[in-house]
Formats: sequence, structure tokens, C-alpha cells
Amino acid sequence: MLDQSGAAFSDSFNITEEGATDGFHANPPVTVVHPSGKSIPLIISSPHSGRDYSSGFLAQVRLPLDVLRSGEDFHVDTLVASAPVHGATLLSATFPRVVCDVNRASLDLDPAMINGAEEGTLRPSARGRAGLGSVPVVVSGGRQLYANKISMEETTSRLRRYWHPYHTTLGKLVRDMKEKHGFCVLLDMHSMPAGVDGSKADCVIGDCFGISSELHYVQAMARSLLAQDMKVARNHPFAGGFITSHYGCPDEGVSAIQLEMNRALYVSRRANGSSGLNPRFAQKIEQVIADMAAYVAQCVTQR
Repeated sequence: MLDQSGAAFSDSFNITEEGATDGFHANPPVTVVHPSGKSIPLIISSPHSGRDYSSGFLAQVRLPLDVLRSGEDFHVDTLVASAPVHGATLLSATFPRVVCDVNRASLDLDPAMINGAEEGTLRPSARGRAGLGSVPVVVSGGRQLYANKISMEETTSRLRRYWHPYHTTLGKLVRDMKEKHGFCVLLDMHSMPAGVDGSKADCVIGDCFGISSELHYVQAMARSLLAQDMKVARNHPFAGGFITSHYGCPDEGVSAIQLEMNRALYVSRRANGSSGLNPRFAQKIEQVIADMAAYVAQCVTQR
């Protein structure tokens, strides 16, 4: 599936013109790829790999594009692109997380950082109070995105354009699969920097400390990763974000697992400074997706 040089994935991103009337990107905020053949109740979600930067957004911010792009889960959607071949449904955001982070609750915003926000209307977490809520105002290292406070009007507009379409789409996929099959498995795919909190893991499985998924799905993913000679950790340093905790409800037939992949293992740096995908790592992840799809399909037949 992958070009062995990785050149096809080299630093690709889009700068798009906003719509003349409502400010929407030319591209839809969410893409869904359904399997062409028989489908299984498995959703692969890539919420942080979007790389469509609108010209309007770039005009608002004070940081260069390479700094903005440092927040991307670089081409995670490409790493998992084979999911529909194996019967899974692939959901991806096209917008960058620096514009809107759908792995946060919609009201996870600090009113002190938003012009016109009313006290008591928002519910910031510790991450939100640090400026990393559903509409971020900083990037890694605490660098400020904007010269001035972002307005409540702009914040609300972004939630309407990006956050709500993503979760409306994801919620419908979960409900449809539950109705058809009686259960659903959601794999929320991310990348992480190397060595977070001293971790030496290649991949971190997050199931909110046993709350968001039935254990046998977690075990199936761990077996597959270990078979690919990966160093695997569970729930440290990442136990799962909003998507995992919000959708994962095993008692209601929905298991949600977050997978963090060590970016240093799959982002291939070249002598000219460009980036691509390490094809060997990409093949390992493709096999993990195939293994999980086969396991979910087996669970369908056993019900």
C-alpha cells in the first residue's frame, strides 16, 4: 500500500480559501470511508491528523505554519487508511487540532482566555485552563496562538463548524453499528512524542483504566502490537481523551480504545528536511488494523 520511499507522504498539507458566506472550508470538516464489501462494527477514528489550514485562520495567528503543524498527529489517517479494506469504517477530521480539538468536551474552555465569555457558561478542565481546550489558544510549550484574546463569537463558530459535525457523525456511526450488530468497537488513533513522562513505549493503549472497553478487546490489541515487536504500555502516560471516555460504555455495548503511537518511530526525516512515513512501521500498523478487524468479525459470529 505504501511507497517504500515514503515520498508520497512528504509534508503534505492544504491551505484553503474559506467560503464566501459562512466561512466554511472548501473541504468538508469530516471524511468517512465505508468498506466496499461486508462491514463489521469497528470504527477507526483519526481526530488529530487534519491538515487543511484556512487562509482566514492563518491570518489570525501569530505563529508560523511549521509551529502550527507541530500539533498534528502526522498522517495518522494515512497510517490507518487500509481500515475499510478490512471491513472497518474510517472517520477522519480534515481540520487541524490547533483550530478545533474534538478530543475535548465542547465546553472545555477557560472563560478568562476568551473575550466575551460569561462565567459559569463554560466548564474548563486543567487542560482547558492551560489553553488546550476544544478551541486551543496555545500550542505546545505554551506559545500563544493569537496576539489578543479570541472572541466568544469565533469560539462558538468553530465549535459549530468543526466540533459538532465530527461528533454528530461519530455518534451516528456508533448508533447505527449498535443497532445492526448489537455492539460497536471504536479505536481512536493518535501519535505521541517520544519519551513522554519517561515512557519507553512504542504504543500506549488507553482504556480509561478499564472503564471504556471490555478487557478482551484491549487484550486483542495488545497481542497484535506485541506480535509486531512493539513495546506496549497501558494507560500511562495516556489513558484516553474525551472521545474514549465519552463513547466508551461497555455496559451499553460500546468499547472505545485510544492508541498512541510513538511519532519518532514512524515519521521519517530526510536529509533535505522533509518528512514522510516509515514504511516498515506503517506495515505494522496496517497489520494491527487487520488483526483487530478479524477479531471484531469473530466476535460478530459468536454473538
